[in-house]
Amino acid sequence: MSLLKKSMLYAVVGFVIWALSAQTAFAARGGGGGHSMEFGLALLNSSQDDINTMIKNARASDAATTGDMGGGYEFFGQYQYQFSGTMFAMLFRPSYMMQSATGSGTGGSFDYKLTGFTFFPMLRMVPLENNFIKFFMQIGLGYGRLSADISQGANTLKFSGGNFGAIGGLGADFCFTPSHCLTIEGNLRYLPLERNLVDSSSGTFSGMQTGSGQEAELNGTDLKTTLSGIQGVIAYTLNF
Repeated sequence: MSLLKKSMLYAVVGFVIWALSAQTAFAARGGGGGHSMEFGLALLNSSQDDINTMIKNARASDAATTGDMGGGYEFFGQYQYQFSGTMFAMLFRPSYMMQSATGSGTGGSFDYKLTGFTFFPMLRMVPLENNFIKFFMQIGLGYGRLSADISQGANTLKFSGGNFGAIGGLGADFCFTPSHCLTIEGNLRYLPLERNLVDSSSGTFSGMQTGSGQEAELNGTDLKTTLSGIQGVIAYTLNF
């Protein structure tokens, strides 16, 4: 088991133990319940190492001007229900992610575009709250899928992959009225996509297997993408 997987497991166990021990005290003083909707933007620092290797090869062979792929953007909506008299809430968060690197080279554009979605049900706990601020911690399991659309001059390649993963983090709601809040979060997500299938391709890509319906391979090994990374979130929350 990798160090990251062990760390996520220990975090889950510690989170649950802490929640069970803290719940009695919270319930004794009472906790607010209710529904909320949230809409936000997240910055994700997913490191696409194999895509960057493709870009580096293109710079060497085709004088491509494309730089390494940086971080991604994620847009999401969320529904949450907090159970009355407890510190617990359940939330459901779908998101849409975009990440890209563009440039030109011999024969035309050298563009690398990733788009994907995730869906994460999460357990949230609110150990501290008053009329202005709600401090929370959250953890969940979910699914993500990522698709790539790559062009190198006249050569094009599309592939996609999906996997299950985990997320955990903390944040706070800053409520200027009982209904309207600004939300700030930091999360760590583990969601590697170690197997991608080619949807379509034309032309040839150096050092790659790109046959339609086959696994995409780079330098003799599976081409990997990822939705893992640190996620910074800013959002608007409506309580009702």
